[in-house]
Amino acid sequence: MNVSASHESSWMHRVWRDWRPEILRGAFLFAVVASVGVFFLRQVRAFEPLALLRDHGVDFANVADADRNWVDAYSWSGVVSAGGPVWIRNLNGAIMVERADGDSVRVTAQKSWRHGDPESVAIVAVPSDGAVTICALWNAATSECGAGGVYRMKGGKGGHGDVAVRFIVRLPDGVGLDASTVNGSVTASGTEGRLALETVNGSVTVDDVRGGVTARTVNGSVTAAVLDLVGASGLDLKTVNGSIRAGVPAEINAQLEASTVNGKVTTDLPIQIVGRINPRSIRATLGSGGMLLRLKTVNGSVTLVPVGAMAPKVVEVAPVPVPPAPAGPAPGAVTVRP
Repeated sequence: MNVSASHESSWMHRVWRDWRPEILRGAFLFAVVASVGVFFLRQVRAFEPLALLRDHGVDFANVADADRNWVDAYSWSGVVSAGGPVWIRNLNGAIMVERADGDSVRVTAQKSWRHGDPESVAIVAVPSDGAVTICALWNAATSECGAGGVYRMKGGKGGHGDVAVRFIVRLPDGVGLDASTVNGSVTASGTEGRLALETVNGSVTVDDVRGGVTARTVNGSVTAAVLDLVGASGLDLKTVNGSIRAGVPAEINAQLEASTVNGKVTTDLPIQIVGRINPRSIRATLGSGGMLLRLKTVNGSVTLVPVGAMAPKVVEVAPVPVPPAPAGPAPGAVTVRP
């Protein structure tokens, strides 16, 4: 008889019996921390310009200050193919989106500054294959704005100060949008088409839209009121430090995954729970099931309600300048790839 093996098995059994809750709790916390770490790492890799400009003198002031004056600096208009998409890439400043009248996409870029040089930031448009990518390029040794949302900058030159760029985007029905910034809020109202919206420091607000929505932020809340998800790929809302509030049609057929680490999950919609009831994590079926509704945060609450219960929101959009201002050349060594 192997006494040593028997003794080791007995010892492990006693440890598991006496410390099982602590072991399971520790494993859960490790998984949460690892997941958050991976999320942050992806954000850092996706937004390398944040570190670039911070290292080269950009003052990330509050770009929502009411006393800031905004000057029309650039505009672009054109027709894109059905579905688009339109890619908007920004670094320091908000992105505001609303429905356009007619078939043309209209994009306006406004600049604001107090101490920096506005000419250190150029706006570049790259149309290609029935779509368009529009970027705000900060002064760098090399900058790249390319088809399909390509956005890269390397080797800062300084002189940026507190220059901010605000994009106002008007989308025709059926045209999708992929828009990202680093420091600033992202808002969309009244559109009909797929939306992918992302920021690092700021909130994401989607109001009275039709179509699937993907929204990401790290430091800010996510609010989405979606009138119609028929034919859409679903709803995917995520943040780290902020709450999530989503409104969807009351008769929706979908699968729900909603979770938080520090907060609670609530819903006013009738659901069929899958697994055990947990106030911080819900997997459930709405109606007959179907598309996926994924709502996830780390520090904040998650709320799902019928869209009719969402408080109306007003998205202020600055007027489009007429006639359009020509685009100036991008500073530094700029690569524009179709």
